Amino acid sequence: MATYDVRFPDYLDGYEAETEAKGYLVGVVVGAGDRSFELTVYDRARLVQEIDDELDSDHAYFAVPNLLVVRSVTREEICRAVEELANGNFQELVPSPVE
Repeated sequence: MATYDVRFPDYLDGYEAETEAKGYLVGVVVGAGDRSFELTVYDRARLVQEIDDELDSDHAYFAVPNLLVVRSVTREEICRAVEELANGNFQELVPSPVE
C-alpha cells in the first residue's frame, strides 16, 4: 500500500454537517510521495443532480478530473475511499501538475 496523507480544505472545519448535506466537496488533496491529487468529492444523489443540470443546459457533457463518489461526503467516507485508492497506488487518479 502507498504511503499517503489526506488534506481537507480549511473551510471544512466547523461546516462538516453542511458539506455532508450539500453532497459535494472540492479541494481535498491527497499527497503520495512526490505526487499529489486534488479531488472533487460527490455523493451519488448530488452527482446525479449535477449531471442532469449540465446535460439539460447548453453543455453536451459533464467532466470533472479526479472525481470521487462516496456514499456520504464525510471525512470518514473520504478517507476510507482514499485508503482503497492507495491499495491500487492511486492508478485511477491523475496527478496535479507540479508548480
